[in-house]
Amino acid sequence: MRLLLALFSVCWWLLGVAQQPSLLERAGQEVSRVVERTLPAIVTVEARFGGRLVRSSGFVIDSAGFVVCAAEGVRAQPQVSLYLSEGEPVRARVVGVDNITGIALLRSEVSVRLPALSWGDSERLPLGSTLILIGNRSGLEGSVTVGTLGGKDRVGVRRDNQRVVLLLQFNGTVGSGEQGAPLLDSQGRVVGVMVGELASVEGAPVSPVAVVGFAVPSEIAQRVVNDLRTKGRAEHAWLGIDYQGLPNGVIVRRVAPNSPAQQAGIQVGDLVVQYNDKPIRTASDLTRELYFAQPNQRITLTVLREGQQVRLTVTLGVQSL
Repeated sequence: MRLLLALFSVCWWLLGVAQQPSLLERAGQEVSRVVERTLPAIVTVEARFGGRLVRSSGFVIDSAGFVVCAAEGVRAQPQVSLYLSEGEPVRARVVGVDNITGIALLRSEVSVRLPALSWGDSERLPLGSTLILIGNRSGLEGSVTVGTLGGKDRVGVRRDNQRVVLLLQFNGTVGSGEQGAPLLDSQGRVVGVMVGELASVEGAPVSPVAVVGFAVPSEIAQRVVNDLRTKGRAEHAWLGIDYQGLPNGVIVRRVAPNSPAQQAGIQVGDLVVQYNDKPIRTASDLTRELYFAQPNQRITLTVLREGQQVRLTVTLGVQSL
C-alpha cells in the first residue's frame, strides 16, 4: 500500500510539472496581456495631402483625448481623423508639431473618455529588454511586433530636414505607417515613440522598411509632448555645429554662421572633449547633453586645438525650422 501511495504521489507530481507552462509560453502570455490592455489606446491617424490619404500611427496619452503621433502624418493640417480601436472615426485638431523630433500632439474633438497609456522610463531599461510595438503597419491596424532593446543613444539624422535626433534602437521589423506608434515595455508603458524616415543612423543609411527600427526615448518624448500641450511648441537648445565622433572625442566639421558656437569662438577642426566638465567620447555623448539642455543656458565646452586645451563659454540658442 505504501508503495502504491508513493507511486501515485510521484505520478501526480510529474503530471503537475508537465502541465506547467514553459518559459516561452509564460512570456507569450505576458505579451498577450500587455497587448490586450493597451490596444484600446492605439489609434490610426488619417490626413489628406493634396488629395492623397496618408495613414500613420498614434496613441492616447491622456483620457481627456490627447493623442501623440508623428509629425509627418499631420504636418500643415489643422484637423485630421482618428480611427480608434472601436467605433467610427472622430475628428481631432492639431495642438502642436515638433519638427525636430518629429512628434506631434492632437486632441480629439469628441468629448469622450478614452483609455490612455502612461510613460515609462527608457533610461532604466537594460539592453536586451523585451519591447512591444503596436501600430498601423501598411494599413493593417493594431499590428503587433515583439522585439528587444538593441541600443540606446543612437544618433540619427531625419530625412526631411536633416535634424539630429537621439534614438532608441528597436530590434524588430518595422514597416510603413508605424511612425508615431508607441514602443512599450513589458508593463505596457511607453518608452519610445517611433520616428519617421531617417537619412542615416550613426552615419549608416537607413531603409524605410527594415528589421531594425528607431524611436525617440520617452524622456525626450514626454518633455516634447508636455511643451506642445502647454505652449503649442517645443523648444530645443541650439549649438550650431556639425560634428563627427572620433576615437578620442568629437570633431567639429562645420560652424553655422551667427550661431552660438561661432560667437563663442568654436572653430572647424576643434575636438570637443568635455561638456560642463563631463567627458565627451562619442557623438551620442554630445547629442545627449544638447537634447537635455535648455535654450539660453550657459555651458562650458573644452576643446583640443593644436594640441592645447581651450575652454569656451557658450550661451545656447533655440533651434528653428
